[in-house]
Amino acid sequence: MSSKIDNNLKIISVLNKLNKQSQFERSNENDIKYNDLMLSITEDTGMFLDNLITIMNVKKILEIGTSVGYSTLWFAHALYNKFNSEEDKFHIVSIENNPDKIKRAQNNFIEAGVNKIKIMEGNALDVLQKISHEKNIDKNYNEEDLFDFIFLDADKENLTKYFDIILPMLRRGGVIITDNILYPEDYRPYMSKYVEYIRNNTSVMSVTVPIGYGEEMTVKKY
Repeated sequence: MSSKIDNNLKIISVLNKLNKQSQFERSNENDIKYNDLMLSITEDTGMFLDNLITIMNVKKILEIGTSVGYSTLWFAHALYNKFNSEEDKFHIVSIENNPDKIKRAQNNFIEAGVNKIKIMEGNALDVLQKISHEKNIDKNYNEEDLFDFIFLDADKENLTKYFDIILPMLRRGGVIITDNILYPEDYRPYMSKYVEYIRNNTSVMSVTVPIGYGEEMTVKKY
């Protein structure tokens, strides 16, 4: 029990630190270089995802767009609580193309005492193709190896391409959460196209949750 409490306190401490940093960045965005921005989810979105993972049968998570690991730590918080800090029972894979942000994320994970996060560096489309190949998605794959939960927070121009690759990686009943559906407003042309695209796919059910910057919650039916 003490190790679980210690893990919770460490993760929460880093989440609080990053949330303050994110709030500062939002109020001073024009004074910070773009590549230095966290561009993270909001705190209420993190709490929503934490709760969602807690009530679902989630063991394997894929994140596309690590940034500095703020959202990733929300996932870890949920799983560490759910499995009493037994790291061998869950797995988190996160993809990031920016080496500087990867270093920042790794430092945040170390500070939070979280070890069960694998960061894969590179272009997300290339990395996803690699994961798909490793899981034999195009051949005979084991559904137990598929992801239960996928968080999509990458470049908006390629969202439909990401969706087509990740959907076969998701188990039936699994969930894809896509960030920035409602805000910033500059993204709306891309997000509208994405939402229309996935809602025309009969193998999923999808709804926009008006929390934070807007989250599209997509459930795989079959």
